[in-house]
Amino acid sequence: MNNINKSLTLTGRSGKRRTHPCQLYIWDGTKKTLVAHGKVFEAATVLHGMELSEDEVKVTVEEVLMPFALVPVPTDEVYTMAQAFQCFLAWPRDLVVSDSPVQTFKPTNILHF
Repeated sequence: MNNINKSLTLTGRSGKRRTHPCQLYIWDGTKKTLVAHGKVFEAATVLHGMELSEDEVKVTVEEVLMPFALVPVPTDEVYTMAQAFQCFLAWPRDLVVSDSPVQTFKPTNILHF
């Protein structure tokens, strides 16, 4: 898939970007710790020209709760949560908790006439 097609996957059928609020966590020793609130871009596959791995999602940080915590996927410019404010970052998928339930449809929910 070329870069043009990858960028098109950021939008849904309505043409709007599919984002939703989320909570961002890091591993702090043996437990997950909430460090920020943001938005997750579930459909994104590319960030800053680099392809995301399957276990990463694109996020933006909108509220920092722990400014001195280290980001789980640092960049050359961003390695603390204070620096991550209003930035787009890759974040481990298992450390992102959605604030909005994603609707899923099971075959048992579909009526056949």
